[in-house]
Amino acid sequence: MSIHKRSIMSGVLGATASFVAKLALAPESPVPSAVDSFCRDSLMLQLGSPENHIPWLCPAITLVTRGVCLLCMVMLNVLMLSSFLDGMNESGSVVGTALSTAANFSSSAFYGILFFQENVPVSWYMGASLIAGGMYILSSVELITSS
Repeated sequence: MSIHKRSIMSGVLGATASFVAKLALAPESPVPSAVDSFCRDSLMLQLGSPENHIPWLCPAITLVTRGVCLLCMVMLNVLMLSSFLDGMNESGSVVGTALSTAANFSSSAFYGILFFQENVPVSWYMGASLIAGGMYILSSVELITSS
C-alpha cells in the first residue's frame, strides 16, 4: 500500500484546501466572527471606551485573516496537485485518480461533520463504507510493468 500514499494524500490535501476556503468565505464560518469578536474585546480592553474605537480596524483584521486563509488554500492546492501528479506516476492514472477522489470525498465529509455540524444520513455512511472498501481493494493492487 505504501506506493499509493501520494494519491491518497492528494485527496486529503484537496479536501483540506476546500475546508480552509470554507473557513475563510462561508457566512456560517466561525473564523471571521471569532476574529472580529476577539478584536473588539481586545480594543475595549486597550482603549477603554467605544468612542475611542477605530471603526475600520476590526473589519480590516478580519479581512486580513480571510486573505491568509485563502493563501493557505492556494498553497494546499499546489501541494495537492504536486502529490496528485506524483501519485499518478506511482500508481497509474486510473488507480491514482480513484484513490484521490475517494480520499477527498471522505475527508470533505469528515471536515463537514466535525467542524460545520453537517447532518449526514445513514445511507451516506453505507456509501462511504463501500468507498472505503473500494479504496482498500485499489490500494492492494500491484502494478505490473512490462520489460
